[in-house]
Amino acid sequence: MAHAIKYHPGIALLEQFAEGCLSADVALAVSAHIDLCPHCQQLQRDITTDLAGSLMQQRVKPDHTDWDSMLNDIMSQQEPAPAQADIQDAPTQVQVAGREFTLPRALQRLAAKHGKWLQLGGIATAKIPAGGDYHISLLYISKDTEVPQHTHLGLEMTLVLAGKIADENGEYGAGDLLINSPDDTHTPHTLPDEDCLCLSVLSAPLQFKKGLTRLLNPLQQFFY
Repeated sequence: MAHAIKYHPGIALLEQFAEGCLSADVALAVSAHIDLCPHCQQLQRDITTDLAGSLMQQRVKPDHTDWDSMLNDIMSQQEPAPAQADIQDAPTQVQVAGREFTLPRALQRLAAKHGKWLQLGGIATAKIPAGGDYHISLLYISKDTEVPQHTHLGLEMTLVLAGKIADENGEYGAGDLLINSPDDTHTPHTLPDEDCLCLSVLSAPLQFKKGLTRLLNPLQQFFY
């Protein structure tokens, strides 16, 4: 039975996504969620239709561009030589810890360029190249593994790509999008019989809170 997605981006975030107002990093997480979520796919179609309708109602300013001359100039230019580089399809899967996971369409091209997997116990991360101010990575957590209790120095977006993860507030499956702020403290963990692959988007490092795990704070670069 397919997992019923319960955690979605808010309407305001979907509207900003449709308007192209989000940073590329946040937009990537929202886009990947939409790929996995039929409910948000329909919402996004409705929002886009409403946005297009409002644009159609706006008064168009007179345009004095000489389109005929512009078109003639373009047509008179020499046709460029075809590119020689082979364009290969991005892989649809990623491999980690002997497992293979299928990625949503929005992630496939960037995830193909992910960095080396770094492992700490049952947790592995691989950085995804990003052009903005956020840190984006794939996060793999093996079965029955806990990420030490932490809060956030900025925004944390976690999209579950496969498997399940849980914390003090609930249980999350593939397609669920968790958004945490500096007001949130939690202890994510996997279930005894299921591992998990997530997309992690961080605007600032994590801050570990409990006992000896505070010693991990100098090692924040593992997650960030």
